[in-house]
Amino acid sequence: MPLLDIRKDGDPVLRVKTKPVKNLNASTRNLIEDMVDTMRSARGVGLAAPQVGVSKRIIVIETDEALYEFVNPEITSEDGSETAIEGCLSVPGVVGEVERAAKVRVKGLDRDGRTVWVDSEGLLARVLQHEIDHLEGLLFTDKASATYETRPDPELASARRLRVVFMGTPDFAVPSLIAVLRDAHEILAVVTRPDRPRGRGLELSPSPVKQSAVKHRFPVVQPSTCRSPQFVEWLRDVKPDVIVVVAFGQILPREVLEIPSLGCINVHASLLPKYRGAAPINWALIRGERVTGVTTMYMSERLDAGDVILQKEVAVSPDDNAGTLHDKLKHEGADLLTVTLRLLGAGKAPRAPQDESQATFAPSLTSKDEVIDWNRPAGDIRNHVRGMSPWPGAHTVKDGRKIKVLAATVLDSAGTEIHHLLRRQPEGAGRAGLVLAADETNGLVVQAGEGLVRLDEVQPEGGRRMPAADYLRGARLAPGDVLGR
Repeated sequence: MPLLDIRKDGDPVLRVKTKPVKNLNASTRNLIEDMVDTMRSARGVGLAAPQVGVSKRIIVIETDEALYEFVNPEITSEDGSETAIEGCLSVPGVVGEVERAAKVRVKGLDRDGRTVWVDSEGLLARVLQHEIDHLEGLLFTDKASATYETRPDPELASARRLRVVFMGTPDFAVPSLIAVLRDAHEILAVVTRPDRPRGRGLELSPSPVKQSAVKHRFPVVQPSTCRSPQFVEWLRDVKPDVIVVVAFGQILPREVLEIPSLGCINVHASLLPKYRGAAPINWALIRGERVTGVTTMYMSERLDAGDVILQKEVAVSPDDNAGTLHDKLKHEGADLLTVTLRLLGAGKAPRAPQDESQATFAPSLTSKDEVIDWNRPAGDIRNHVRGMSPWPGAHTVKDGRKIKVLAATVLDSAGTEIHHLLRRQPEGAGRAGLVLAADETNGLVVQAGEGLVRLDEVQPEGGRRMPAADYLRGARLAPGDVLGR
């Protein structure tokens, strides 16, 4: 799609009240497509037709959540007010403080002429009001209580816009997809795994990456295998500068790796060469790491063994589990990808071979990995629980039924509350897996190979996740019972 010229403050077209679109035809839809591509290229979050010299009531908006397109939009209700900083592609080098409604409801037509309504707040509400003002011949500076000059980012001004094929599947990859979009690269297509049956009804469900791609109207390709001749030929035809791979779920063959002129770039959730493999976040926690991170690398035929481009260390909090660390790293990975692509486009991306002598591995989790070994020290057991929470969940058994342990605490054996537990240990004390306390006062305390572990959050087989205190109210569990059998 051709990029349109963005009109600047002083152009008379920006001060004309636009006319409603009466006939929504192919020409209108082509204009919308061109406006979206122009907005993305300019790193904007919104664009109105007058800004590209067309006096029609059309706006396009793109937040991290979705792409919105409105023909003949109108605000039907608004609520509250808030003041925030705004800028505008038509007023470069200036930002201002503008008071707007905190929530708005907008009605309009989509590109196919269907009536749509959007209830919005936050950024979306502000951008909707900003763009609809353009349709009335107004700029944000007309409403600003104060304005400030800004300096352009020279790095952004000189950055090359790359032709990108993005490959990813789970939620971890979504921020990276949005980062590629936000940095104004041209996303030729999004490649993700085929839809899979989920839930009790086994209905086909799209991956999180596909869901995001559809909301942003990116073409989606779902090969059963990236080794198929048809897929490889398609990739050659689209001629990407770079293929970005984030948790895609398949190893790329040489035929694919050799297609993009700038290579295939991967975002990996560890400080390579440590934790090569499918589950780096889980294993870093299980092994008690205090620092992990993210790596961008050039992909090779060997798993996670390509040359490193950039790395970013991330501290592991004592309270982190696999879920919280996953969320930290997916955003850090997206930020690192942004820098990586800018360096790649400028021909300045570093390239450092991995030290094979330092390589460690993080294989896919198996059902055996979920089982708690009560013979391990208390600290190791807690790390195991953290590394398996919230999914798949470390578990033990009682009377043949599983109990998932989703949060646990190592008790200080020097603490006074432990002394009184140790003084009244039941018969068999010292045996790993022995329940020492199972009451509201002391909680659910279990003997480890070394030390004691309090189970803070559990999920009984067939039940819901709950605090251990709630579980104990209905469970047949008492001091002297042994977990793990």
